[in-house]
Amino acid sequence: MSHSSKPQPLTREALQALLAPALPGARFDMRDDTHKHLEHNIEVDHHGAHFFVKIVWQGFKTMPRLARHRLIFGLLEQQWNAKQIHSLSLRLMTEEEATKTLRE
Repeated sequence: MSHSSKPQPLTREALQALLAPALPGARFDMRDDTHKHLEHNIEVDHHGAHFFVKIVWQGFKTMPRLARHRLIFGLLEQQWNAKQIHSLSLRLMTEEEATKTLRE
């Protein structure tokens, strides 16, 4: 099997640009953790496959946790199918939840 056609890497900036239009007013905190997983993932080189994403957005207020995750995964379906993302760790909360987390 040839691995010459690796997926194009995805940057944090590109990931945010994909999500931001659907989440107006959201705050993003993203980390590319791909470098921690290079030994087990031959599909990517040094960035763009393993992300930690924290999004604080008031639009999540009426959404249960699973619906929030489905929304984000749905927005990134094309990147999943193109294998630009291998792993996505999500932390999705409203402003109130973020403030409560800071106090704890």
